[in-house]
Amino acid sequence: MGISFIITTYNVAPYVRQCLDSLAACARPGDQVILVDDGSTDETADRVQEFFREGGFPEAVQWTPVWLGTNTYGGVGIAGNIGLDHAERDTVFFIDGDDYLIPDAFDRARRDYDRDRSDIFLTNYDEFDEKNQSLKRPADSHRWPTLESSSPGEPRRIAALAMIAVPWRKFYRRSMLVDKKIRFPEGDFFFEDNPFHWDVCLAAQSIGFSNHIVCHHRINRPGQTMASTGIELTAFFRHFETIWNAIPTSQTEYQLQAVRWLIGNMSWQLSRLHPEALNMYVTAASEALEKINPSIWMHNALQSLRGSNAWRYANRIRSGKEWDVIEALHTSRSVRLQEELSDRLNALEKNTKVQNAHIKTIRETIQARKSADEYQSIRSIFNK
Repeated sequence: MGISFIITTYNVAPYVRQCLDSLAACARPGDQVILVDDGSTDETADRVQEFFREGGFPEAVQWTPVWLGTNTYGGVGIAGNIGLDHAERDTVFFIDGDDYLIPDAFDRARRDYDRDRSDIFLTNYDEFDEKNQSLKRPADSHRWPTLESSSPGEPRRIAALAMIAVPWRKFYRRSMLVDKKIRFPEGDFFFEDNPFHWDVCLAAQSIGFSNHIVCHHRINRPGQTMASTGIELTAFFRHFETIWNAIPTSQTEYQLQAVRWLIGNMSWQLSRLHPEALNMYVTAASEALEKINPSIWMHNALQSLRGSNAWRYANRIRSGKEWDVIEALHTSRSVRLQEELSDRLNALEKNTKVQNAHIKTIRETIQARKSADEYQSIRSIFNK
């Protein structure tokens, strides 16, 4: 079983060498490594050349570089599709150019996949916080018991749909992607991996998994998509409409899961939005939410969502109270900023008190030392 590894890069010079080194420890003879650089303007190309000067990939690993020369619009969609166009092996595995694989765990997951041979095969990952230099579990880590206990077929499909959509945690059977004509959507938007994930899960005849942490996904680095706070987040509503339109009206479980997906994403987006993005965000939300049938929206299976702020805001938007929501979000943001400012002032005040106490201690120490020196001087005079 050969793998076509697809690495997508854009201005990741500080990180791409670690990515390539980790992949070199995972790639086997007969594998293919495709690097699609989306017009990097930093030293990404230099770091790649440096990697090859110092050894590169193992012998018999096919190297397929694609240098686009200019940055394409949107996110990873175009670069990912170009990688798929160049893939020649029977399995595809995506890697972000700023992430890195865990070789031992990847090898174990690969062996599991070799035995399983599902159309898609999910693995696990950790997030590496670049700012704090620490690891943490992803938001869907609590869903693994459900996935592991799910029965093959529709229960497992629903469980897989609930997992975070990222493509770099999965082995894909390439023939399935080709036969079903599954590709990333292309356009002036980000987060293309979400409809791709839904297309794959709905098309797959078999879904497998291996709970091994195969990579560390870098977060909190400059220029990262998930740091978005503006109108680019409205892409989620466009993606929701794409997902919703692809679900047969008779498939209630999939529709319910699509609503869960939408509310789940709104829950982390609402607290990040800049004021200038609120109008466009709420307008896009209104257009998407009105597509949901009342019978689905009020379904008992969604009861657990109804206590969340995201649900309450979404429900008011569906009721035509968009301006109330915009005003409430403005107020919520103002309160949150005031609380953050208050916390910073309290921390500054506390730090000032500590510094003043430290200065006082230093002064007292200096004064004591001065008094001791004066005493020694006087004593030496009398001893003569």
